[in-house]
Amino acid sequence: MARLPSALEPPAEGLPVRLKVWILGGLVLLLFGILTAQLVRLQLLKHEEYAARADINRVRTIDLAPARGLILTRDGTPLVENEPAWRVTLIPGDVPDGEEAVVAEALAELFGTPAWEIEQRILERKASNDPLRTLVISDDPTDSAVFDISTRQARLPGVQVETVTERRYRHSEQLAHILGYVHWITEEEYAALADERYLYSDKIGQTGLEAAYEALLRGEPGRRQIEVDAVGRELRELSTETPGPGQSLVVTIDLELQTRVQEILQAHAGASHYAAAVVLNVHTGEVLSMVSIPTYDLNGFQDGLTPEQWAALNDADRQPLRNHAIADAHPPGSTFKVITAAAALAEGAVEPETRIYSPGRLVVDNELNPGIQYTFGDTVQGTYDFRQALAESSNVYFFYLAGGSPYRHPEAAERHPSEQERLDALAAEGIVAGDVEFDGVGARKLAQWARAFGFDSPTGIDIAGEVGGLIPDPELKQETFGEPWVDGDTYNFAIGQGFVAVTPLQMAVAMAAIANGGTVYEPRIVYEVRDSDGNLVQPFQPIVRRQLEIDPEALRVIREGMALSTLAGTSHDALVALPEMMIGGKTGTAEFAQTGPAEGADGAEGPTHGWFIAFAPFDDPQIALAVFFEFGAGYLSAGAGGEILRAWAETSGAIEDAVAPPYARIAITDEENERLFREIRARSPQ
Repeated sequence: MARLPSALEPPAEGLPVRLKVWILGGLVLLLFGILTAQLVRLQLLKHEEYAARADINRVRTIDLAPARGLILTRDGTPLVENEPAWRVTLIPGDVPDGEEAVVAEALAELFGTPAWEIEQRILERKASNDPLRTLVISDDPTDSAVFDISTRQARLPGVQVETVTERRYRHSEQLAHILGYVHWITEEEYAALADERYLYSDKIGQTGLEAAYEALLRGEPGRRQIEVDAVGRELRELSTETPGPGQSLVVTIDLELQTRVQEILQAHAGASHYAAAVVLNVHTGEVLSMVSIPTYDLNGFQDGLTPEQWAALNDADRQPLRNHAIADAHPPGSTFKVITAAAALAEGAVEPETRIYSPGRLVVDNELNPGIQYTFGDTVQGTYDFRQALAESSNVYFFYLAGGSPYRHPEAAERHPSEQERLDALAAEGIVAGDVEFDGVGARKLAQWARAFGFDSPTGIDIAGEVGGLIPDPELKQETFGEPWVDGDTYNFAIGQGFVAVTPLQMAVAMAAIANGGTVYEPRIVYEVRDSDGNLVQPFQPIVRRQLEIDPEALRVIREGMALSTLAGTSHDALVALPEMMIGGKTGTAEFAQTGPAEGADGAEGPTHGWFIAFAPFDDPQIALAVFFEFGAGYLSAGAGGEILRAWAETSGAIEDAVAPPYARIAITDEENERLFREIRARSPQ
């Protein structure tokens, strides 16, 4: 049997008890020393840093978004409103370390976003310099998702349900390019606007009025100071600064006219990928209608776009997101002849009674190489005075007005004796033909007058996205292409071809200046600015860009030529649409170069754009109009333009007081032309 140790036997050898006590005491002292040092570091050395961190974690400042201003018509019809909505956000800094995956999994189940993606966003933001910057998880949560989050708030640290407002656009497709839309602020915008208290979760105006008047529409942000617990839940409110709502815009647009103009453009578009029209008040520059087709639904940007919808909005040919009235510059064709006419009259290069013979074309020698000849065609043949040339759109007449006679050069090729005899006979009757001296206004003066009318620079309209177009001159060609300017360039310039490029809005502004006697207005879409209570903040004030230094009689003659164009010339289709009112108009069929094949129009060899400009009524001009159709023709545009003029006359009530134009036959004799001139002059305002 094993023997049990006796208590009287000596203990086994080991550390003495006293030593063990000393070792244990040393460890205790060491631990207390470490704790004491840490307390000293925290309480004394790092006190301010950790006190600030504690305050940050305890007290939080929350910016309050202001109610965005409304956009209204003059009769008070709201075009843009704010609708209440939910938004689910997350503050990454409030998610405890190690719980990122749990929170991400819960949100993934509710919103269908991959959990790894949410977790990655949380971790990236927590590692950034601003872990308290809000992440938007969903800007369109369902009611059930909102309820679920509200009931599980304790298990979803950092997750919040916010009450926000969403923009809702009425008449969205009719006004898409005017109103514009708001969208999430980008990283670049956020960085640029951080000093203005924008939030990363804010929406900001991207196009149209929403972008141009962002500062007024947004309002002044407010803020709340609250105390929160460790997971970001609000404990109590410390202070509140109420946000100031944005100001509201009252627009000049006539909603009924805008709708009808869009319908007319769509009905006449044909093969055109896009088209545009602008209607202006000639005495103020107010934009009564501005339509660009195709258009799109603004509310799609608020509701969310499918990949198919986004692809359609980025169609390379139709470009529905582009406001073709202000963002595209094209050769204006014969509508530009009104500018050539004004320059020639203002500079004394022509008189209204000056008659010029058009043989149907001009054959021009190359100044640098007389062995090379160029042919500049005309769509008509005969002898025309100033008003008739506008009415029939004689190219040769305007070639002469701008570039002078091609026969003035000594090296000009000799003509056949029979042709020379006919030209000499015409010259004997006082007609500019053959060797009759005629210099024209010249390219530089024509460029100066074109710029005075507002071309070659933006008009200053109060929406974003406008381009300035191009007006050429000899210096520009030399600088750009390293080539000298020649007569052919001037001839092309005279009829809105070659290097010339303008926007429909610029044509409407120039037309308004001709109609009102020479005042170039800056076009405006916003009529008034009002505060959230409806009080007037900024009344409408017309903005005059310049007053043309031109004899009003010269503009009167141009208007008379445009009246003759609608009565018995190339713009007659406009009168067919509105026979009750006397109007003035001018068509344009502009050839242009392109990479792909397209059929020409109006007898042109290549593809063409169709233009029409007009003013109405002739007796007392109130509005100016410009219409543009890609892949169109002038005479087709005149028909659409006439329908737009009719829409204005009916919606404004002007048709009730209209006086019918005089009767005219399309093919007129000299006697008939004289009768028409007398009737036009009798009704022509000074």
